[in-house]
Amino acid sequence: MDKLKTFTDKRGSLTLVESGYEIPFQITRAYWIQNVPDGEERGMHANKISYQYLVAVNGSVEITLEDIDGRKTYNLDSKDKGLLVPPKTWNELRKFSHDAVLLVLASHTYDETTYINSYEEFLQYIGK
Repeated sequence: MDKLKTFTDKRGSLTLVESGYEIPFQITRAYWIQNVPDGEERGMHANKISYQYLVAVNGSVEITLEDIDGRKTYNLDSKDKGLLVPPKTWNELRKFSHDAVLLVLASHTYDETTYINSYEEFLQYIGK
């Protein structure tokens, strides 16, 4: 997880991410997830080619990532934290706060053929 650059003065705060620095890819698509009902989950998939960079611009979200090296859980609970999700990484998005807004910056446009939506298929794909 990255601590994002934030500049604060009497006018407020500015937090930034830049391609080539915090984000190791060219941003092709941006979207945000919001209004997730209590107890609902998002994600539950992996992508074969796309990188994603996640920032909770409001509220908090628990993110579990799994790749060939194992599983790790992160809590995005601040606007100045960012999380890189590389290709071939299973992601589970849980515990959205009622006010959560999760910004997702992606390296590729949406193509359903690049997604792995079955956990068992994901494990086969990475050779586990």
